[in-house]
Amino acid sequence: MLFSVRTDADSGPHTYISDLLRQEAKVDLRHDADIPDAVSVNRVLNFIKRLWSETGEELDVNVFYRHRTLDALGLAISNHEDLSVSPKIIELRGGDGMAPLLLFAGGASCFLEMQQLIKEIRFPGPILGVALTALNRDRQHPATVEDEVQSALKALQAAGIGEPYRLLGYSFGGVFALELARAMRAQGRKIAFLGMLDTPLGEQEWPLMTWSRFMWQRWRRARTRKKNLRKADPQPRRQTSAQTGRSAIGRREFLAKKLKPLSFRYADPHSAYYPELAPQWMGDYPPLYDAAARQLLRMKGLYKPSRYDGELTFYRSLQGSPVDCDPKTIWGRFLTHANWVDVAGNHQSMIIGRNAGTLARELSARLTR
Repeated sequence: MLFSVRTDADSGPHTYISDLLRQEAKVDLRHDADIPDAVSVNRVLNFIKRLWSETGEELDVNVFYRHRTLDALGLAISNHEDLSVSPKIIELRGGDGMAPLLLFAGGASCFLEMQQLIKEIRFPGPILGVALTALNRDRQHPATVEDEVQSALKALQAAGIGEPYRLLGYSFGGVFALELARAMRAQGRKIAFLGMLDTPLGEQEWPLMTWSRFMWQRWRRARTRKKNLRKADPQPRRQTSAQTGRSAIGRREFLAKKLKPLSFRYADPHSAYYPELAPQWMGDYPPLYDAAARQLLRMKGLYKPSRYDGELTFYRSLQGSPVDCDPKTIWGRFLTHANWVDVAGNHQSMIIGRNAGTLARELSARLTR
């Protein structure tokens, strides 16, 4: 039961969670303030992580789209709702009765990362998030992109969401949007819009020369950073025993981690340590987030793209990503009828600040045609 054990002798879980969120949000949240608009994604993730460390309870990363204010969250806690589980379809923004825009987030399906873009899009219909399904497969039989597509199809049918479909995916969420569109077209359904926002492919799908050039450039950047750090702090660092020894880990895992990032391209997605080789991996996640991140990275490692003959718009960030190559060099031969649109910013900044407004205007024009 969520918060069944009181964490403070003088206050209930509602007061405790409100105070903790205010501390981590670094803003004075009113009880009726809209949390998604008031708090950044990093602050929310810090709050979830701290709550888990102090209570052993973990909230779903999209819980604030279901309970958008402190008052609503408090009522949910009082009613003993399970706030650790996400519905498959999440209302991110309301709208009129027209067919919605279906949105797939990047990373471990945290829509708060896209909140500013969601707010800026001028689209009269509702915007619904399609959350990543926690399939809870073991690593020897991991979930695939196709599993996620089938889960989304079932959820859309259960929710009564019909044609025409408008699909938009950010980062690897673009793969889910693409493959869902492919499945829908095979069933004869109408796709009114398909958009991919700076969607990468796993390194195993990069042409060898493309991957080699990218790794060389990445090594040079890392070497420059190390030189700058040595200049700033010339004192030599003593290695810890964890850095010098193999401890109890196996030889293959030791070598893979030692040769990271070169080893990631050739690593087996079924291996226990595979997600930890990914350049996006940060570690030290709460359990639910950790499981979602591992599932997603294995999906990415197992995904094999194929030719898509339908129309779509691919939004490519001009400054790119430090851990992914130019997506056009990879996707160009698969997306034969893509409209390529270059947008300001890098992979992360393209959906925030002034860049989000520019991107939203471009998206809005295509969505309302």
